Amino acid sequence: MPEVRALIASVLQIPADALHDDDGAETVESWDSLKTVMLASMIEITYDITLDNSDIERLTSVSAVREVIARHV
Repeated sequence: MPEVRALIASVLQIPADALHDDDGAETVESWDSLKTVMLASMIEITYDITLDNSDIERLTSVSAVREVIARHV
């Protein structure tokens, strides 16, 4: 299973070591609504899962992304 932090960092175009579990849209300048949609798409492709709208709305932090993925794999 790919490392979640690395996946998020690749979408946000920032170094993975710059992200912490509590980082999200409020603390990472490049994490906006478009990047959230891009992240959802990458999660679906990488983990071969389908996210619904409520899952996508929960993609608000590194730890929340992990939780959403864990519910589907």
